[in-house]
Amino acid sequence: MSTECALAQRPGYSPWHQECRQTKDIPLPHSHGILLVRRCTCPHHHYAPPSDAPSTEPHCW
Repeated sequence: MSTECALAQRPGYSPWHQECRQTKDIPLPHSHGILLVRRCTCPHHHYAPPSDAPSTEPHCW
């Protein structure tokens, strides 16, 4: 969970889910399959494949 989404769980801070920028996995430079930052998997984010082609790549709306 991102910092923004962790804060959004507190009363009065729910709009902070919209401030989350962790919509993609960020790989560690010069590595193979190791992530520096994992995308936020908070249930408040809706990920869907791009409309022009089927894909498993996460996309935040």
